[in-house]
Amino acid sequence: MAGPEVLLTAINAKYIHSNLAVYSLMANAGQYEDMVTLCEYTVNHRREEILSWLYGKKPAVIGFSCYLWNVEYVVSLAEDLKKVLPDLVIFAGGPEVSWHPERFLERHPFFDMIMVGEGEETFREYLAWLAGDAGSLSEVRGLVYREGARIVRTEPRPALDMEKLSFPYRSLEAFDNRILYYESMRGCPFSCSYCLSSLEKTVRVKSIGKTQRELDFFLEGRVPQVKFVDRTFNCDHEHAYAIWEYIGAHDNGVTNFHFEIAGDLLREEDFALFESFRPGLIQFEIGVQSTNPDTLAAIRRTMDLEKLCRAMERLHRGRNIHAHLDLIAGLPHEDYGSFRRSFDEVYAMKPDQLQLGFLKVLDGSHMSEAGEEYGIVYSSAPPYEVFSTKWLSYGDLLQLKIVEEMVEVYYNSFQFAASMAFLRIFSDTAFDLYRSLGGYYERHGWLEKKHSRLERYELLWRFAEDTMSWTGEQREQFRQAMTYDFYCRDYVKNPPAFIRPRPEQMKHGIRAFFAREAQERRFVRGYEGMKAGQLYHLLYVDCFTLDMEILTEEGQIRETPPRYCMFDYRKRNPLNRSAEIIPLGGSLGS
Repeated sequence: MAGPEVLLTAINAKYIHSNLAVYSLMANAGQYEDMVTLCEYTVNHRREEILSWLYGKKPAVIGFSCYLWNVEYVVSLAEDLKKVLPDLVIFAGGPEVSWHPERFLERHPFFDMIMVGEGEETFREYLAWLAGDAGSLSEVRGLVYREGARIVRTEPRPALDMEKLSFPYRSLEAFDNRILYYESMRGCPFSCSYCLSSLEKTVRVKSIGKTQRELDFFLEGRVPQVKFVDRTFNCDHEHAYAIWEYIGAHDNGVTNFHFEIAGDLLREEDFALFESFRPGLIQFEIGVQSTNPDTLAAIRRTMDLEKLCRAMERLHRGRNIHAHLDLIAGLPHEDYGSFRRSFDEVYAMKPDQLQLGFLKVLDGSHMSEAGEEYGIVYSSAPPYEVFSTKWLSYGDLLQLKIVEEMVEVYYNSFQFAASMAFLRIFSDTAFDLYRSLGGYYERHGWLEKKHSRLERYELLWRFAEDTMSWTGEQREQFRQAMTYDFYCRDYVKNPPAFIRPRPEQMKHGIRAFFAREAQERRFVRGYEGMKAGQLYHLLYVDCFTLDMEILTEEGQIRETPPRYCMFDYRKRNPLNRSAEIIPLGGSLGS
């Protein structure tokens, strides 16, 4: 269908991300799809480069998808676009512009229109109007636009029937090494006061049959990762179970599916199903936000923490599902001490990752309305992050930022599991450990610097040396834990100085072991045709007297008779990317 060219433009946070919104708009444009071109960039591109690219395309209309992470970039880019293409019609959509669209247009006169809320039908009808197939723009629901000096708002768009929406993806050509996003439902049944999803009470779910057919696209294409954007995916248990069951039955051995769930809503039949899953087939993000009852009540969050603890125990026991838990600092009634308790209680659940976030006061949320009551002071610019509250000073918040950085490096990276478990034994609480480590970084001026992986180990060793009152035996045990962690990731030929070189007698025994393995293949698999010398340089072997599994799983120090372990870097744990550890016994497998 001929008509003015319309350019849908996404400015993503990173290259690996994709923008589901613009793909869905284009896929649902119907007979007007030929009018539409889609472009994706990132906030890391120079704005001048994108400006020149878009100018070169000379579209009649350009639309931007706006979120917290890109709206300032988009506004700046749109302003310059209007200067070089004064006749260009610029519109925006997305959560960052939908709640007060009139105010947005008043503040940014270079934007001509806002698409409010769900945009697929609105966009298609707008294209029909552009093509001359519809009467008046005022008849298109879900628009706020300029008409001379006036700003016009049309009737609101009713919630869309998800069964009528077209699948957003046509091919995988543009998605090499990128995450694809997918939705099987819209809306959320919960009322969390900091979240915009809580404002839409109507939960709409795609039929199981439609969802299964669409998932086949990802499975047949062997897409590395698919992230469901559904809010609280398992709020409809039957729907969630049917999807998980289908994914398990059609596992292609490659694709990972990410879900945001409520852990306390998991049922016994879910756990029974999960037992059969390949490690890494699915992963969960679970928002705890706080364990303070007053805080949970204030943010209108319903959660059974005891059930969540039991659920995390079950997931952890299965060792095949990555589950990360979220906390939010800056919520009502949560002071520094309360957040410290929330941190420790969530840390004790042993999440694979612990995400520390900071309250963002979103326009349109209940939290923005109650901000004065709670004494919330926050940034006027996106992402509108909290500075202080009645209970938490800006100074306290800065300290929590340091804790966040230490958790990100030394917990969420999976590279220091044994080392941090060892240090935790000698600290009053988990929070105190990370705060102490962050304070050490701060005193030495290391927070502002970038550090290599090797340097992170060296700095952790220095921290332990300077702050821990250990016996000689404990110091050597910690050295073992750090050596184990270091070689779990890679076989580095020039390790940090704190790692003791293996004695020559041990090296001789290891070479003899690989000479036997080159002939017998009792322990080494997948290295056919390689000689003993090659195996020696590809597979690291060392001897330990510390039970690393007891240390990391139970947080206990237990000495054992000397035991050799082999680190196989071609076989990695899909949950944490650690090398496969093959026990060889006390005499190198002989």
